[in-house]
Amino acid sequence: MMGVRNMTAAMLTVPVPVTLERKRHPMRRPSATLHVPSPVLGACVMAGVERDTRGCTLTDRERFNFYPASPMASISWIFEGALHLMEDDGGAGGASTLTGLGPALPRLILAGPHTRPTASWSPGSVHALMVGIYPEAMARLLGRPVAAWLNRTVPLADVAPPALLDACNAVFGAPDAPFAKLETTLRALWNLPAQGSPIPYLGDWVRGLATRATHSGAGCSLRQWQRRIRAWTGQSQRDLEVFVRIEEAFVRRIAAGPAPNLAMIAAASGYADQSHMGRDIKRVTGVAPARFGERMAADESFWYYRLIADAIARQG
Repeated sequence: MMGVRNMTAAMLTVPVPVTLERKRHPMRRPSATLHVPSPVLGACVMAGVERDTRGCTLTDRERFNFYPASPMASISWIFEGALHLMEDDGGAGGASTLTGLGPALPRLILAGPHTRPTASWSPGSVHALMVGIYPEAMARLLGRPVAAWLNRTVPLADVAPPALLDACNAVFGAPDAPFAKLETTLRALWNLPAQGSPIPYLGDWVRGLATRATHSGAGCSLRQWQRRIRAWTGQSQRDLEVFVRIEEAFVRRIAAGPAPNLAMIAAASGYADQSHMGRDIKRVTGVAPARFGERMAADESFWYYRLIADAIARQG
């Protein structure tokens, strides 16, 4: 068998060999769960995503996990199994290329906001939880601006103050209900007013940021407003608006059903034209629009996108 790094590069660039397409076990399918926080933590935690492939037989390709670029910071727990972060060449505008596997991740990690899509791979079964945290809330929990971790993934133990690290380590004691345990331990560290939503949307958050930036501090010039947004999030308002437009387009795409009019979706989502939307989709997901729909529908490794789409569809 070829080395892991070479094997991974081959699977990303050529059709999967027949020898890798092993028959799945009929007893269990991988599970993915979206956890929405209670209102008391609604201004801190955006959502949690739990993935469990224990008891499943997946091909090597199906053990990839693809995620979009995101303005959110996150904390992740690996309860069972191992995950390797995919390395890329750092290309801009969605043009980065996955080049191989990094070392196995620690069991408890912090990821800052990412301007590029990311991917991970597990050599076997895995049970993990990733919790998205608003960047200004993460800065409050860590005591440092989140910009220090832009496009970085680090062991939480290297950067978290003792209270936050203890709260997160306590989650390992409740692998059957990890998100509920996190909510219990995190409440002691969070004392801002409650807020909640059936499904938290990036657009609501960005609009709220803009309002707060307008009414914060003595100065209200455009430059001061922009500086506040960047200080809170590690990204510019212009960068954040890309995520808002993509989210709007994604919601409209789900609502459109099996035969969407992409030109109409682009116009309704604030794009100059369909090509403009396509460039942003590539930038955020790493996949061209023509392939994105196919992979979301049928590719096991695109489970995250299906999970979000299902939640949006259920809300109606």
